[in-house]
Amino acid sequence: MRLGVPHLGDVWIGVKAMARELNVDLVLPPSNNQKTLALGIKYSPETACLPFKLTLGNMIEALKMGADMLFIPGGPGPCRFGYYNKVQKQILIELGYQFEMVTQGRGLTYILQKLTNNAPMWKIVKAYMFGITKLNILENLEREIQKVRPVEQKKGEANRIYQEAIFAVDNAATYSELRKLRRDFLKRLHSVPIIETGLPLMVGVTGEFYVLIDRFSNMDVEIELGKLGVEVRRAIFVSHLVSANPFILLLGLREKDRAHKAARKYVSHHLGGDGWQSVGEKVLHDKDWDGIVHLEPFGCLPEIMARNIMPSVKEGPPVLNLIYDEQTSKVGMLSRLEAFVDMLYRRKRA
Repeated sequence: MRLGVPHLGDVWIGVKAMARELNVDLVLPPSNNQKTLALGIKYSPETACLPFKLTLGNMIEALKMGADMLFIPGGPGPCRFGYYNKVQKQILIELGYQFEMVTQGRGLTYILQKLTNNAPMWKIVKAYMFGITKLNILENLEREIQKVRPVEQKKGEANRIYQEAIFAVDNAATYSELRKLRRDFLKRLHSVPIIETGLPLMVGVTGEFYVLIDRFSNMDVEIELGKLGVEVRRAIFVSHLVSANPFILLLGLREKDRAHKAARKYVSHHLGGDGWQSVGEKVLHDKDWDGIVHLEPFGCLPEIMARNIMPSVKEGPPVLNLIYDEQTSKVGMLSRLEAFVDMLYRRKRA
């Protein structure tokens, strides 16, 4: 069987590494682009959110490339993510595709064992750890890049280094290679010529997980903030949800856990999706962030609730809310970012 998976930022690198270790025949559609979005829009309900349309477009592309099994996770609560697979499966069947769809209800282990002819669990765990290690290295590099972007002399240098890192990490076959790549790319980032200025603005970026992680969906909002001299602090990374270190999960040390705790005076129950965390980030980073950019796909129920709670939150910096769908203009987004950053500079000087 050939497994097709939808895209989510650079998560494909970890998935590809696991598939390679287990000899799984993986079908990766092209990274999210306008063609993917056009496919999703054509066959999705008009009121479906942007992540629904993009993941459906990915699935159609994967099926056209020969996939006969699709995997998509689900989610609980008011977030409609938990219903994606049911609606998308029906749409794809009506389009004439023949396939098996597996969700997290059956479990990733079930999929891998089925595709690998019941490979032993130790082998699956080993492959999982190797894939997560690749993702962790890229996330470490991203955090450093967010510090370099606002002060680099030659704009785009940090992004170019990151693109090279993606290619190198994807092709690495051993842990020793990965350790060397991490050292080399961190050294290159730290040697990028910078502009000697005062401390840049510190702006947190939070919101719905898919739009937050996927650069195509959010129109490179982190890169654009970096161009404006802003150091970005993203609230969610994949490793926050799928950690290779169980103690981080057990002890409640994740950003998500700390944000949930901070939000309890304003949120009495789970909002679904990432809405609870979005509110908590404003409280949690009251003193260390100059502003927050809150991202949400149009119609996202948890983030709509979070957006309406945030004005009542006494703590925390100003918030700019950005809503994304296929009608969103990047020019309009940039205009709002520029005005928001200018306001933050004036506020900080005052």
